[in-house]
Amino acid sequence: MLYYEFKAQIARGDIAPLYRIDGEDKYWSELAYKDLLALSSELDTEVLRDDQSVDDAVFGVQNFPMMAERKLAVIRDRKLKDTDVKALEEYLRSPAPTGVLLLYNCEGKVKGERAFTFDTVSEGELIPYVVRLAEEMGGSITSSAAKKLASYTEMNMTRIKNELLKLIALGEVTDALVESYVEPSYSYRVFDFTDAIARGSYTGAYEVLASLARNAGEYSPFFTKLTDYIRLMLHAKLAKNVPDAELARALGVSPYPLQKAKRAAANYTSRQLLTILMKMYSLEQDYKSGNIGVENAMDLAIAEAIEARKR
Repeated sequence: MLYYEFKAQIARGDIAPLYRIDGEDKYWSELAYKDLLALSSELDTEVLRDDQSVDDAVFGVQNFPMMAERKLAVIRDRKLKDTDVKALEEYLRSPAPTGVLLLYNCEGKVKGERAFTFDTVSEGELIPYVVRLAEEMGGSITSSAAKKLASYTEMNMTRIKNELLKLIALGEVTDALVESYVEPSYSYRVFDFTDAIARGSYTGAYEVLASLARNAGEYSPFFTKLTDYIRLMLHAKLAKNVPDAELARALGVSPYPLQKAKRAAANYTSRQLLTILMKMYSLEQDYKSGNIGVENAMDLAIAEAIEARKR
């Protein structure tokens, strides 16, 4: 995992004069950011204001630290100008031995920077981390429970950590404990629901619905989420040769639901998915206009989706 590569370098004292930290997954990039802040004291750390120039950061780290071993200057959330890049590259020709510069979430690359881009990790990388994190928090979690927790939370590490704080107080975290105390996201229920439909299982589909309160307040957002997901399945089916990361960015989703959608879409042809999607639009219009109840619309959607895979 990229974060542990970063962490290992810091732990063995391999500190670069200039770091660039960015990426879509803010959990990991924020961890790395805090690790770098910990290299210095508050008195020897300067976070540049928007109106301050990069030259101020360079000047700051060239001064000898007062309370720590290193001086740290942080440049955040800005697009580097050509003059900024030139100033930083000039500094790197002879950096101060006690200075560390950090570009956090900045546009523009600097020759000689040490860059870490933290994007969404794979499930295979995440599960061992969750197991290790539980141990660091004084508890334990089985690999199976870690996988279920990751699925329930759509691999959102901020939520996973918060859920672990509650769960480890109850003992070893098992599948049963996750099922009892963690509320699955709507998206997780949609994944489970469409998996059941793809298998042709009415029972599986209705078991998912049974986890919802039997009222329109719960069914309506679920129906909308389901329609969005079927549309994602269709896009995934049609974009056969587009890399996952590129397609996810184009559709405005994270890689995880896209991967789930691709697997579910494999059970249908493009024409079948289009037919189901058109039916979902029609049913959604019907229940929102009061022609049928939302529960009846869901029943019809299940039948349409399961029967479509047989045609």
